[in-house]
Amino acid sequence: TTILTIQMYLIGLALLVVGAAAQMQPQCLCSEFNPCFAGLSGAVQACAERCQSSLTELGASFAAARQCIAAHQAQIQQTVTCARNSFGNVCANAPGQMVPRHFPETFQLAAFREVNQVLARSGVLAQAAPLLSAGRKAVGCMMRCGQQNNCVKRGCGLALPSDNVAIHNVKNCAMQAGFTTPTVREMCNCLANAGIRQLAPLCPRLVIS
Repeated sequence: TTILTIQMYLIGLALLVVGAAAQMQPQCLCSEFNPCFAGLSGAVQACAERCQSSLTELGASFAAARQCIAAHQAQIQQTVTCARNSFGNVCANAPGQMVPRHFPETFQLAAFREVNQVLARSGVLAQAAPLLSAGRKAVGCMMRCGQQNNCVKRGCGLALPSDNVAIHNVKNCAMQAGFTTPTVREMCNCLANAGIRQLAPLCPRLVIS
């Protein structure tokens, strides 16, 4: 669904700075993190290119589907910036601080839990099941791609809130950026016209709340 597509993009952005599984790690210096953050959008788009088979398997034209997302690029960037600001001082100005590592898998679970709740409230969860399965495959691909990024390989982490709080903040930021019910339905219809025909009967029923 469109919600899942947005979540995939934001998960990809988050994964590039979350790192791999462990207990504690040095906190990233802002001098290291800020350049990474500035370049994340391009990195995520590159990963989306590598993982495009997840969309084409659903019948989509990747170029057309990409345009559906690109049309809202400014809102996506506003969402990501808002979410980062809502997390507070995630990086350190001086070395020596330690922070818990976050697990990409649990972040993914929290994101899909929120997607499932939105779909359930919209009354389309059962019909969306095949799309969710494809979405999980796509997110897995994005995770593997993201972990090859140099920002992850730095071996430092960010002072982030819990996964559930992070997803809640991202959702609120997305709504503030304009991803309300009419906008999400518009994007959904765009993706349906791009070839994901399974979305067509679901789009008019989506409700963002």
